[in-house]
Amino acid sequence: MKKYLFEILPTELIEKDKRNSFLTFFFITFMMLLVEYYGWQGPFRHISRHIPIVRKDLGNYTFYSQVYTSLSFLFFFFIVPFLLNKLFPVKDMSSTGLEKFDLKKSFKMYSPLIILMLPILFFATSSPDFYRFYPLYKATSIKMFIIYELVYATQFVGIEYFFRGFGLFRLEKIMPGFSIGIMMIPYALVHIHKPFPEALGSIFAGLVLGKLALKTSSIWPGVITHIIIALSADIFSLYHSGNLTKIFIN
Repeated sequence: MKKYLFEILPTELIEKDKRNSFLTFFFITFMMLLVEYYGWQGPFRHISRHIPIVRKDLGNYTFYSQVYTSLSFLFFFFIVPFLLNKLFPVKDMSSTGLEKFDLKKSFKMYSPLIILMLPILFFATSSPDFYRFYPLYKATSIKMFIIYELVYATQFVGIEYFFRGFGLFRLEKIMPGFSIGIMMIPYALVHIHKPFPEALGSIFAGLVLGKLALKTSSIWPGVITHIIIALSADIFSLYHSGNLTKIFIN
């Protein structure tokens, strides 16, 4: 049986000393599929039929779908990969980016990126395709806007850990120098439901954020940066659509 498995399966998957490293590619692929089929707003449409609070409050359906998306991202992109990394560790790898980071060093690295991105983002969100898409939940009060943004922000912990922590650090140990390029691919694909300019920009973002995560040995500066950019995109979109002042009135 073992001889037959060696013939039909990659030897790296069979050999004990290489198995956990090879499984990294399987885990990344499997998690991407799980998120696509069970982690977005689409699957929530079917689940929400059985949730009384959603059926009674359809006006806030998008808010509940974001709660579901954020929770699913935390589960599939953070909790599950974290446990998999513990159960199937890569040899001689000590970190997946969850440790403390040097605040001063990280600020110097990430702040120019934020300063560069904000004016580009302001211009990009002036497009109707953008400001009609964002924010995903059209809050009618400042209270609901803040609550929504807090819920929305939690998903970036999962995103950054999966793409710039679990996947990036494991692959950097397995294939030094190629981890950023490899993780850029699934990161771009997870944006396939977003406006095309944003999806296209995710290629550049994947490269830059991947490099910075390796240099700082942490996902947390990337989490903060991602939240700032996402919040700015929502605020800029509200401004361009003429709805920014309305949420303060109600």
